Amino acid sequence: MFRDPKLLVVDDEAAICHACRRVFSQQGFQVEQCTEAFEGLNRATAGDYAAILLDIKMPEMDGIQFLEELRKKKPDVPVMIMTGYPSIPNAAAAIRLGASDYITKPFTPEKLTQSVRRLLARNAQGENRSEGPLTIVESWANPQGEFLFLDESWLQVDEDASACVGALLKCSQKKKPLAVRLPQVGEALYQGLPLAEVTFADGSLVVVPSPISGVVDAVNELLVSQPSALFTDPCGKGWIGCVCTTRFEEEIERCRPRHVLLANTSPSSARDHLGQLTSLGCQVDIAKDYDELAPAIQDASHRVLLLDAASFAGAGPELVREVNVASPSLKVVVIGLSASLWEAAYREHKIFYYAVEPFVDNEIVEILNAVFQSPAPSLRQPERPKASFTPVSGIGVTCRNGRMVQLLAAPGLLREREGLGGQIVQRLIDQALPVRTTRGDGAVTPTSVLKAASTCDRVIVLLAKDTGRLPGTLDQDTTAEYVSATGVSASKVATLVVQPGPNGHGLTGLDERTIAFLAEHIVQVIASC
Repeated sequence: MFRDPKLLVVDDEAAICHACRRVFSQQGFQVEQCTEAFEGLNRATAGDYAAILLDIKMPEMDGIQFLEELRKKKPDVPVMIMTGYPSIPNAAAAIRLGASDYITKPFTPEKLTQSVRRLLARNAQGENRSEGPLTIVESWANPQGEFLFLDESWLQVDEDASACVGALLKCSQKKKPLAVRLPQVGEALYQGLPLAEVTFADGSLVVVPSPISGVVDAVNELLVSQPSALFTDPCGKGWIGCVCTTRFEEEIERCRPRHVLLANTSPSSARDHLGQLTSLGCQVDIAKDYDELAPAIQDASHRVLLLDAASFAGAGPELVREVNVASPSLKVVVIGLSASLWEAAYREHKIFYYAVEPFVDNEIVEILNAVFQSPAPSLRQPERPKASFTPVSGIGVTCRNGRMVQLLAAPGLLREREGLGGQIVQRLIDQALPVRTTRGDGAVTPTSVLKAASTCDRVIVLLAKDTGRLPGTLDQDTTAEYVSATGVSASKVATLVVQPGPNGHGLTGLDERTIAFLAEHIVQVIASC
């Protein structure tokens, strides 16, 4: 962490101050806010802050005047300008007065976090030139605390809401990992969208989704030289990265611990299974007979029962029958032996899986991922035949605050009743927001953006463009080409850029889960306008 995590936000818009405070207080910063320029200047000159976030357009005193006065007493404190009206004269004046950076309103939590952490890192490096490069965070060598999972991805949260992230992936003996593609430090991640990618020796790929949104603070360079660590020690040396979370309160509820109930009468075998399950991020309760099992299966936190068939011998199938009666929703996984005498008897009852020595070949990872898999995202079936699906070039929405938002999409990205377009429309309708779709496949041009901006409060441009990242990743930019080309205020136009699918053509090839999370994040941007 930074040595002095104390920020001052000066902006006449209380909503901006609140947004900054919400983002950075979750990250361990002390955040002071002020909506009056003169009061903010008094605090800035009297206090000791790691950085100051300053609005450039305020009624009493603009940001340039503020900086002029501040530099008389505080020549070195890092200042980041916040503006909805970026201009060359203002930028030149701000730089002359020692502003370190600027960010365009409205900003996302990720863009804000990236800018401030970059600002503080540069300042820290400047103060420690003789000591060599200074990293923002220490390497996460020994993460502690509860593992929380979003499907196969996991995270552990530190006190300041930074998170160590990784994944549990199945790797067979015939399918060796060849390389792991890691995110870049400073890169923005979004929950459910790509975090990393694993390439196997047979040429196949597996994309690891991020369990939480945030900005990458550190990555596990060990995986570059030893990609097998991601599989041999996934919750230890195989961690992928450390993330400064940006939407912690909104997203953490989706991440769940993996509570496992283990039934095993053999103390030595139970200890062995306990150790292996714990190393995979599970929280384990052990029962050695039905008397101990009966109250445990009533605990709703237990979603799976792992039953060791060898230790229960012939009594195991009857035990499964009693469990099914007492707790029908509990998923039963039988840990069996090859050519077991009782396999047929177990299969006569309701079991989720019969696994032959799953800890030997690491099949247990695949079983756990299947047990705790979130329900697949669904889209209501259309009333018309699929052949009638039509391309969509725009989606208009009237938000609850009365603001009109227009989403303009590049050709081929949205269809009316399927894929990303269908998911976006469905989610907006589920929020009871009025939705208008524009059929067609027209290109997004400065003229179309300018036209939309003249009738709407906010325009969001959706593009698929190669940014060199993993397929399905999302970049949000408020200073893109359409702002400079149209002359429209950056506060009115934002660009969302999706990395194209594996074949490089639009969103083709992206899986249903990635499409669903893309839709969720796009709807969040629309609804927050």
